[in-house]
Parts: sequence; structure tokens; C-alpha cells
Amino acid sequence: MDFFIDQNFKYEKYKDKSVLVIGGGPSTSEVDWKSLNADYIWSCTNFFMNDDIVEQEVDLVSLGNLQDYTDDRLISYLDNNTKCKVLFEQNYLYPATLSNNLSFVNKYKDRIFYGQLDKSYTGIVGPPARMITLAANVGFNDIYFVGVDGFDPSLKNVHAFTKEDGLREGATHNNYDAYYDAHTSFAKNIFKDFGNRVSFRNLGEVATSHNIISKVSKDKFPLDEKTLEVLGKSLR
Repeated sequence: MDFFIDQNFKYEKYKDKSVLVIGGGPSTSEVDWKSLNADYIWSCTNFFMNDDIVEQEVDLVSLGNLQDYTDDRLISYLDNNTKCKVLFEQNYLYPATLSNNLSFVNKYKDRIFYGQLDKSYTGIVGPPARMITLAANVGFNDIYFVGVDGFDPSLKNVHAFTKEDGLREGATHNNYDAYYDAHTSFAKNIFKDFGNRVSFRNLGEVATSHNIISKVSKDKFPLDEKTLEVLGKSLR
């Protein structure tokens, strides 16, 4: 796997710990993930638009080219949560992202880390998928995730990081099959690559609407009774 992270990123503390990775899919707004007691919370672009997330102490956020780096809500969160670190992925958009946001980069330079996350997980599954693989690579042994759903063309609001209705940009009726293939492949691959030492838990299995990954996770790494109980659900 093609992976590296900034040498200043001290990840020894994550060994044998648990993390909740929060993506922007609808299950983030539908599942009571706040009841979990994970050791760390990670999230990604526009996380600060979700009221439940900004009430938490997020340890790491991955920010990309679609981020408004001047948004007062982002600045306020980082200023009030000084332990929150920022990750920039080194991809083809990386130089422009930095050069266009030098004020942000300079202000938070002591909290910004750079890395190339696993290239085999790039594509339309999005940043949360690569954060999940980063979590596996740095030593977490329990990885919960929510909001990694794909999309259902019948839904109006498919994103938990916005209050606006409408399909996410790029999501159309015509490419649903591509999203389906990408999400199911992602779930199969993390189980194949890391399942021998990492326990994955897809909280989207109990979402009320739509979660493509459930089609794999319910077979490969289904939610256990303890997690379901915390979420207020049952195997029955």
C-alpha cells in the first residue's frame, strides 16, 4: 500500500485505541453515534456544519480543495479546540489548496500535517474512506465509522454537513452504479487488508435511509450486540 504521513504526526498514542470516523453521509444525522465512547473522533471537510460534531472534541480533520478556509465556523472551531489537528492530503490538488489558502496555513502551521493516504482508496468513496485506512495504518484496533453511505437518488438531502436539500455535486441518477461499486469494493478491501487485526463497525447499518456499505459489512463485519445496545438498537 502506498502510504505515508508527516514525520511530525505522533501516532504512537493511537496504538490499540478506538476511533470514530465521521463522514458527511446522511447516516451521520440519523445514527446516535454520540452515545459511543471512542477514544478519538476524526472527521473531514465541512465537518463544522454539523451541530452535533462541533459539540465534540475532534482530534483530526482532513480538509481538501472543496473547503472554504475563510468560513468563520471553521476558524471558530479550530480556535476553540486547540488540540484539533488538520490533515492535508498530498494529491494533485494539494499545491493549489495550499497556495490559495496561505493565511489559514500560516495561522495553523503548528497543527497542520501532510500525508499521502492510501492511493488504492482514492475515488468517489471520498476522504472518510482514506481516513479509515489511515486509522488502520497508525494502529487503532477498533474503528467505528458513520456517514460513509454512498447516495440514493430518491433522497433529497444526502449530506449531513449541510442543511440544504439536493443531491451532492457529482451525484446523479446516471452514476449510481459507480457509487455502489466503489462503496462495496471499499468495504471488502478494508476487511481483506486489515480485518485480521482491526475491528470495523459500520454504524450506518442502523441508519433509517440508505447505506451501501451495509450490503458488505452485515456479512463481513456486522455490528455486535454491545455496539447496537449503545446505539439503542437490537439484533432482534
